[in-house]
Amino acid sequence: MKIVFILCLLGLCLSTTSHGQEGKMFTVDKDLSSSMLNKIYQDRDGIIWIATEDGLNRYDGAKFTVYKNEKDNPHSLLNDYVRTLYEDSQGRFFIGSLNGLQIYDRATDSFTTIPMYLSSGAPIAPNIATILERNNGEILIGTSGHSMFLLETKGDSINARQISQFIPSNLITSAYEDKKGNLWISTGDNGIFRFDENNQSKHYSGEKDIAKNTVSSMCEDYQGNLYMSSLKKGLFIYNDKADTFIPIIYTPNPNLPIKILYPGNQNEIFIGTDGSGIKIYDTQEQKIKEANFNITTFNLKKAKVHSILKDKIGNTWLGFFQKGVMIIPATINKFKYMGYKSSVHNVIGSNCVMSVYKDHTETLWVGTDNDGIYAIAPDNTLKAHFAPTDDPHSVPATIMSIFEDSNYNLWIGSYLHGMARLDSKTGRCEYLKLSEQPSNLTENIYCFAEDDNKTLWIGTMGGGLFYMDINTGKIGQCSMLANNNSNWNRINMLHNSWINSLLYTDEGKLYIGTYDGLGCLDIKNMDFISPLKNRRILYEDVIYALHEGSDGIIWIGTSKGLKRLNPQSLDIQEYTIVDGLPSNYICAIKEDMDGYLWISTNYGISRFNPKNQGFINFYASDGLQGNEFSKGAGFACQQGELIFGGTNGITYFNPAEITNSNKKPEIRITDFYIHDKMVKKGMKSGSKDIVTTAVMDANHFQLSHKDNSFSIEFSAMEFFSPERITYIYRINNSNWISLQQGINRVSFSNLNPGDYTFQVKAKDNGSYSDIKEILITIYPAWYASGWAKLMYGILLIVIIYIIIIQVRHRYRARQEILEHIHAEQINEAKLQFFINISHEIRTPMSLIISPLQKLIATDKDGERQKNYHTIYRNAERILRLVNQLMDIRKIDKGQMSLKFQEVDIVGFIRDLYYTFEYQANAKHITLSFQTEMENLQAWIDPKNFDKVILNIISNAFKFTPENGKINIYLRTGNDMNAPRSLQHYFEIIVEDSGIGIDPAEIGRIFERFYQIRNSHNNSNVGTGIGLHLSRSLIELHHGTIEAENNEGKPGSRFIIRLPLGKEHLNAEEIDNNPADNHSPIHITTALPTSPVDEEDEKVRSRTKSRVLVVEDDEEIRKYICRELASDFHMSECTNGKEALAIILKKEPDLIISDIMMPEMDGLTLCKKIKQNVTINHIPIILLTAKSREEDNLEGLNMGADAYIVKPFSIEILRKTAINLIKSREILRNSFSGSQMQEQKLKKLKVQSPDDRLLDKVMKVINDNLGNPDLNVEMIATEVGISRVHLHRKLKELTNQSTRDLIRNVRLKQAASLLANQYHNITEVATLTGFTNIAYFSTAFKELYGVPPTTYMEEQQKSSSSDEIEQQN
Repeated sequence: MKIVFILCLLGLCLSTTSHGQEGKMFTVDKDLSSSMLNKIYQDRDGIIWIATEDGLNRYDGAKFTVYKNEKDNPHSLLNDYVRTLYEDSQGRFFIGSLNGLQIYDRATDSFTTIPMYLSSGAPIAPNIATILERNNGEILIGTSGHSMFLLETKGDSINARQISQFIPSNLITSAYEDKKGNLWISTGDNGIFRFDENNQSKHYSGEKDIAKNTVSSMCEDYQGNLYMSSLKKGLFIYNDKADTFIPIIYTPNPNLPIKILYPGNQNEIFIGTDGSGIKIYDTQEQKIKEANFNITTFNLKKAKVHSILKDKIGNTWLGFFQKGVMIIPATINKFKYMGYKSSVHNVIGSNCVMSVYKDHTETLWVGTDNDGIYAIAPDNTLKAHFAPTDDPHSVPATIMSIFEDSNYNLWIGSYLHGMARLDSKTGRCEYLKLSEQPSNLTENIYCFAEDDNKTLWIGTMGGGLFYMDINTGKIGQCSMLANNNSNWNRINMLHNSWINSLLYTDEGKLYIGTYDGLGCLDIKNMDFISPLKNRRILYEDVIYALHEGSDGIIWIGTSKGLKRLNPQSLDIQEYTIVDGLPSNYICAIKEDMDGYLWISTNYGISRFNPKNQGFINFYASDGLQGNEFSKGAGFACQQGELIFGGTNGITYFNPAEITNSNKKPEIRITDFYIHDKMVKKGMKSGSKDIVTTAVMDANHFQLSHKDNSFSIEFSAMEFFSPERITYIYRINNSNWISLQQGINRVSFSNLNPGDYTFQVKAKDNGSYSDIKEILITIYPAWYASGWAKLMYGILLIVIIYIIIIQVRHRYRARQEILEHIHAEQINEAKLQFFINISHEIRTPMSLIISPLQKLIATDKDGERQKNYHTIYRNAERILRLVNQLMDIRKIDKGQMSLKFQEVDIVGFIRDLYYTFEYQANAKHITLSFQTEMENLQAWIDPKNFDKVILNIISNAFKFTPENGKINIYLRTGNDMNAPRSLQHYFEIIVEDSGIGIDPAEIGRIFERFYQIRNSHNNSNVGTGIGLHLSRSLIELHHGTIEAENNEGKPGSRFIIRLPLGKEHLNAEEIDNNPADNHSPIHITTALPTSPVDEEDEKVRSRTKSRVLVVEDDEEIRKYICRELASDFHMSECTNGKEALAIILKKEPDLIISDIMMPEMDGLTLCKKIKQNVTINHIPIILLTAKSREEDNLEGLNMGADAYIVKPFSIEILRKTAINLIKSREILRNSFSGSQMQEQKLKKLKVQSPDDRLLDKVMKVINDNLGNPDLNVEMIATEVGISRVHLHRKLKELTNQSTRDLIRNVRLKQAASLLANQYHNITEVATLTGFTNIAYFSTAFKELYGVPPTTYMEEQQKSSSSDEIEQQN
């Protein structure tokens, strides 16, 4: 709230001049916590403190901070009711409240309670009334209820103790020490006490001239006179000689209720009363006078002034109880004001002033917005007010411009009603028509100017420029551009018709300010072009004001600042806010007698010195009518007075009386914020204290890298008009940056770690403060600090060293790995080589074993039988070696899976033991088997575990000489330190008396392909795969195998240890059908057959079946053909490709095929046969060296009817072939029977669902045979079942997918068409639904084995040969 007040000359009771300087009011509405004020105080830092009954207020010139009691915060205010404030000589700031005394800590922005004790030692929290520091340094605290206390300081400890028997009163109201050292204490119940320098006291209690118990305040004037005030009896002066108090009578109210006394200027004492406003005591005249403040918001004469303060720069602070705080500036400018805000000088109403003009009679004419025109007499009294009425000759409501010509005609320009001549006495207006066809554009008259030829120039808003002869009244109009896009500087016309201002210069030129720059008219020649030299000046600028300086310079006021135009050179210089203007919106420009330009804006008035180009700004707080002025509302009187109109009235002044205090601002850092949190002493950023003192006193701020966004708030301690202060800052000596007026805070964000020097200064018009400088250090994160970087360097060196070591180590390890890989590759190559060889071995072995079996069965010679058996035994040994290689391969690939059965391990080993008796007898070796039990059930895979035992025993026989011993031991045991599965175990020990094992080789004997040198003949023994296989199989049995030399005797022994029970086995490792696993080793799966009689086996030659043998090995192929020739018609070929061609030409009854063949292998051949509907009924026997179960399954999955592993028995092959052919005959006969039955059923017209489905499918296919879009979805839709169901049913019924069925039906039809030879291949493909000839040929060749062209040729030859035969 702003209160208008008037400072009058002392002694004058009336005034005809209203000074515009305003006091600034702080109220609860915006600033204060409460209007119930107790005390206003300024501390040593210049901060203003205001104690109220509801909180403590702190004002730093930028913002108010309110302190109140916080329940859970011991360092908050003790009580919201604060009575008194005091700062001692040590800078300690005391706060006295209703229940105790506190010290304010500026650094931590907190309050510390001072313990107070009665004289008895009991703690007490009294009501603090007054605080006083004596000249000797003692601090006295007067309380309401507990007398006086003395502050005691011991080190950092502070407390207050009651002074016993000091004053016989508990109710202290005030305390004061005068210049002579006398201590005065007033009480509320026992008068006044005075203590001299010797501590001698005097009691003033019985005097009638002073209200002894109502003393409210004491003070001295500059002469040392002591004054006391009473709340009931007024003001008293102390008479030192008479030692009495003499009343100073205030006639209007002898019992003036005085609340506060405060020494003002040299001869003044301010008197604040409780309900009678503020008075001033003149010490020279010894008289109480009225302080003539003109306040319109409340009645000053009834106001309660409870506190008065004069701050360090001379501002006066008045505390109005229940109203607020008013600040009166130290320097009062003599800006005069006329308007509604002045309670004694409001003669122009409350409407906005649009124009002002002073005529030749010194009458001031004021044009308003919607309130007509006012005439003000030279003595500032209202002379006339012409208000708008319904009379056609009344004044217009809104007056935009006023002008008096040289004939003393008073012209007014209105907003809507055109131009009129005003009769200054009657107010009658004579309106002039500027145009024959008036429009709204010509009715808006904004400005006038008169030239030396008595021509009045009239500027309109939109209607262009007019001129009128004052003497004759003749009106003319200047030509205007019809099109704004025209090249106006080539045409002698005014470029813009929206005119704000006109200026006639001494050179006889008329400058026209428009909404699109500046125009100029050479009136003598009526030339718009020459004056501006064909240049367009300030285009797009809105020009509001024009002024010709005394030096001929044209000053132009625009919406973008002030412009200086040299009319000779047309050079333009600009001035804006950056240069010191309060606003860029210029309203009016006038010049005083000293050559200064006074510029009104929409934010104050500025005085510009063209010589030094400096601006001094004045605002509403300096006494202006307000900050916003009206465009063109300015006038310079001949006597030097300047007049400006604005939204709140008129400001008029004598420029010579306007002084600039030119006081130097005092800049302070008031607050520092991190993430919008105020910094206080004790706050940490990271591990460091941000500041070690109060922020205002701090020079160094330490921040962590996380707090690199902060704000700094500063103040120039300008309490009255902070808006006039401009703050300028820079960081790290960069360019200075000016903040907008009124802005006192700057923020920084995301600064990099480092040191930043922040500098700030304040500017008050032309005065600059000293530079305030602080250092801000942002510490890097620990990982980016200097020590960290050093550690990084050391760490980098260490890492490089480690890397070098690692590289060398890895290089060596890589070399070792490469060597290991090379060895593994060699082993793998060996294994692969052996496996490949094993496949090759199986084929010739078939030619050995199979004929050998025949010889054993047919030759009865005993001697030859021995040789046969020797050959057969070694052939079996070779096969066993081949099988071991296969097992190792399976284990390496992770394909070996064991199936465990519960077996009597004693019987199992005994059976194996018996197999070696013949060999033991032959080599004269003693072989024994010793066991602790007759029966022991254990879980093993018998198919694979026997390989282990056989290998170990065979190994023992290899290295045991004749007459040696081999012992086999079986026993059980417990080892609680072993893994859980082997804690209960059985072990098999095979011990021999052979050559033993070199200790250096014991660790390697289980490696693959490692062979021990035979010391007898220095040669390698064995292949090096038996023991490796044995260890692998034992590990799959969850057991262990070890080798060691016998102690104290020759030979070595192998110890096999396996777990008892089956707890260590997974469910999938247990064989649940052990009885099904005893199949012969060399017999593979074949189709089940029924027994065949001997007679059935004798097939007559004329009914022999045709068998095709496909084998790349010529000997085995010839052998099979030779052996089976007695039973079948045999044919042969060397590979699958050749075989497929033969089969397609002439179908055999059976195919025997090898798998591994060149060009096309057996599996591919089998697949192609089974996919071809014409030949997929032919049974196939796959004959191969691949013995793996996976290979067996793969062959059967391809559709093979039998899978026989080489070496094979020729009889098994014979029987399998006979059975398969017999099975096909049975099926064929069965099929024929079913066909006959089907024919019968057809006659009965009964079909199964599958037949009906197949018929429907075939019908759809045949109907759409030529349709290339025929697909699975179409058939499924036509038949009425899902695609998945259709696929499944057709697979069951035809063994073909739907797509294959469509293709094969089409191809059969294509074959038929090709055989008829009526169409070429392209036509046949199109007729059967094939759009791609290449695909048709490929598919046809795949089904029939030959391309369509060849097929046609063969059919043609066949038909020709048939014709020849028929002719013959």
